[in-house]
Amino acid sequence: MGFELKAGFWSMLDQGAVSAGNFLTAILLARALVPAEYGIYALLFALMLFVVSLHAALIVYGLSLDGAAGTDAMLRPLTGGSLVLTAGLGTVLGAAIGAVAMLFHRISLVPWILLAVLFWQLQETTRRALISRLRHRDAVWGDALSYLGQAACIAYLFVARRLSLVSAFEVMSLTSAAAWLFQISQLKLAFRDFRGALRLLQRFWGVGRWMLLTNIAQAFIDQALFWFLALRGTAEVASFQSIVNLVRAMNPVMFAIGSVLLPTVAAQRENPAAGLHAGRRYGLLGGLMLLPYFGMIFTFPGLALRFLYGPNSAYSGLGLELRLLVIASAFVYAAYVSGAYYNGLSKSYIVLRFQLVAAVTAVVPGFVLVTQAGVIGAALAYDLAFAAQTAAYVWFLRRSALSPSLEPLSIDPASQVEQP
Repeated sequence: MGFELKAGFWSMLDQGAVSAGNFLTAILLARALVPAEYGIYALLFALMLFVVSLHAALIVYGLSLDGAAGTDAMLRPLTGGSLVLTAGLGTVLGAAIGAVAMLFHRISLVPWILLAVLFWQLQETTRRALISRLRHRDAVWGDALSYLGQAACIAYLFVARRLSLVSAFEVMSLTSAAAWLFQISQLKLAFRDFRGALRLLQRFWGVGRWMLLTNIAQAFIDQALFWFLALRGTAEVASFQSIVNLVRAMNPVMFAIGSVLLPTVAAQRENPAAGLHAGRRYGLLGGLMLLPYFGMIFTFPGLALRFLYGPNSAYSGLGLELRLLVIASAFVYAAYVSGAYYNGLSKSYIVLRFQLVAAVTAVVPGFVLVTQAGVIGAALAYDLAFAAQTAAYVWFLRRSALSPSLEPLSIDPASQVEQP
């Protein structure tokens, strides 16, 4: 129990460093850049998050599974091979996002975006290698260097009035690279550890293909809404990003609950009722932790926006839109906990089906809402998407409870994928 508490503490601290760094960076950029420029940043960063989710499914997931099952000695060649695969994938995906930057006539961003994507994924690989061995205490130092270091550099440029899109991506590249090199030294990787990458391809695809589809469906929701808003102008994207920044503060708590819930349910796989009880217990615990923060920004949305972005900010009048996103966040959290429960039961295909429910809901009515109503339409579409997903989970749970032996969503058992 003592070891689990320590691991949980360092896990929460690590995720807190990652989320705090990203949050502070986003707020400072919103204050420094004009809305049209910040909207371009939001679109490019959303694409970066999307490619990171692809990397997570194609490489990080297999690394996490095999790293957890092996030894520290086995981890080194596994990590080295994963880094080789990551370098290839990161270069291709970084170049693709750089091409998108060129559509906005930001050619000067291209090399820095490529490097930022590449080093972000390389550092994500080394941090996940450490985490796979429950070395959260070791991982937190590199993650603090990467994410809090990034925020500190951005803050320095903000105060010096030198913060721009180019300098922001320069900082992301440099801090990610520094953290990656630091974590390589922690893992004690040698040149021989970088051989054998091709042998990992089949294994990683075999375990990650369902997660890849799930991550694509999840990322598609944000991508669709952001790009629908871009049809109205990048300033609209900036406004939506400014309120999304506030609700993403839930991520450390949400991910921490998921990291505990999933293995707990997996250990109770032969007793689904006990797993469901654990899901409700941990879900309620996380909800109680999030309630004060979301209650505050729901009650005083204008005050929260003025505090973060300044009294004269273009984003200070988005109180109604922020309230709508707070409501959506309740559905996001409920759906995330439900997904963690089914992943723990090794039923990731169910999670995929309900991610698709949310994605379809975001795209079909979302296009109409966003093009007609702008930011408030995007917030309403977010509500609808995750309300539909949560309702689908509730329906499935009720149906399963009434007919425990019934498998309403049939699929080839051989295609089921174990989740970590």
